[in-house]
Amino acid sequence: MATLRVGAGLTFNGVTGDVNFTGITTAVSSIVGSAVTINASGINASGVITATSFSGSGANLTGVAATSNISTNAIVNSGVTTVAAGSASVPSISPTGDSDTGIFFPSADTIAFGEGGAEAARIDSSGRLVIGTTSANGKLCILQADTTNLGTATDGAINIASTSGGAVGRTNSINFLPGFNVSQPTASIGYICTNDALFTSGDIFFATRGNTGNNPASERMRIDSNGYMRLGDGTSFYHTIRGGGGNEALEITANAGQQGGTTVSTIKFLNSDTGGAITERMRITNGGEVLFGTTSIGGNPGITFQNNGFAAYKTNGITVLEINRYTSDGTLVEFRQDNVTEGSISVSGNTVSYNGGHLSRWSQLPGGAERTEILRGSVLSNLDEMCEWGDEENEQLNRMKVSDVEGDKNVSGVFQCWDDDDDTYTNDFYCAMTGDFIIRIAEGVTVERGDLLMSAGDGTAKPQDDDIIRSKTIAKVTSTNVSCTYEDGSYCVPCVLMAC
Repeated sequence: MATLRVGAGLTFNGVTGDVNFTGITTAVSSIVGSAVTINASGINASGVITATSFSGSGANLTGVAATSNISTNAIVNSGVTTVAAGSASVPSISPTGDSDTGIFFPSADTIAFGEGGAEAARIDSSGRLVIGTTSANGKLCILQADTTNLGTATDGAINIASTSGGAVGRTNSINFLPGFNVSQPTASIGYICTNDALFTSGDIFFATRGNTGNNPASERMRIDSNGYMRLGDGTSFYHTIRGGGGNEALEITANAGQQGGTTVSTIKFLNSDTGGAITERMRITNGGEVLFGTTSIGGNPGITFQNNGFAAYKTNGITVLEINRYTSDGTLVEFRQDNVTEGSISVSGNTVSYNGGHLSRWSQLPGGAERTEILRGSVLSNLDEMCEWGDEENEQLNRMKVSDVEGDKNVSGVFQCWDDDDDTYTNDFYCAMTGDFIIRIAEGVTVERGDLLMSAGDGTAKPQDDDIIRSKTIAKVTSTNVSCTYEDGSYCVPCVLMAC
């Protein structure tokens, strides 16, 4: 066995056995051998080293190529550079001057990374990057790429997992820190266990911190284990957003809660106007009202829908409502009572028709007297008294009485009904004046279709003695069909009212 000291290249062709190099400190450009084992200790070589096998301790090799077996410091791997498995405290590969930080191989098919003598992360045999511990239950686990079954332990995902056991409550989070040194994150995304130590169910929370120094970030929103998005402070949730449980596409709930000392549960919708100012456009109040362009049911312009079905449209100096039917003539508005159509407004060409109705007005009895029994269809006469409604201005609606003059030229119409929709002014009634209605005829009086009627002086009507429309004419009979009969024998027939 030979010991050689060289300063240039060596070539061993056809040499078998071992060739030893010891303490060669001068750079060797190439070492070439065939069917030999080159044992080198302290060799300083660069360039091409070709041999059946090469081993050495403390060798400095650069540009090594084409060797079947290279072994330095007990690293053995056929055709590649091999190192010992190492450990967290003594990594197999480490930088100069930091021997307890580097890469090591704790088990088969596993690569680990150590820092300061402790394991910091590993890529395990399943291809998962695990940070913070030695198993997939670590603080961060990134799984291998596989998007076929998202959400399970074998798919492509980033998993944030707790170690085994632990108490119910906040477990892990992703924290966002500012660019300067503070003790608390400015925002966090985290997991909350809501069931038990087995972590069988949980919520995701989102926390932010305002301009409050180093105070902890506060929870602002949570997606719970039912898939509901809840907005609140982590203790009380004032708003809930979720997919509808039935046919609803979206459900938004504003829960009553204490905010600023006031109980609220109003949903508001805002956007910016043309000047960039954030402006409220719509709200749903805690009473169930829907408001557009206004913030209250009061007198401001806007649209309001109350929970009892009442709707109000209010404008300031412009048209209140436009009804526009395209492509064909027909009904514009339909009026129903108990789901039965009673009348309509329709259009035909350039003519608008008001169908199935008559014109009426409010009135009161003389002196604003209390209600009394007045039979529907009774003839009424005008008075020189004006109706009164508190401080409300009234320039055209006068009071009336049941007509008591035969052929009365002051006839004003017939009694329709008392106004029961007003809880403040309870003595108002409706007087039917022009259009289709009924009129009361005394017992024993006969009318024919086409008769013109006048006051009989007792609240009923009777035929005129001519066919001329006069100031006393109140109606024209359209049918002799009796619509109702009263206890005094009087009865009502259909007519067209002509009072004016």
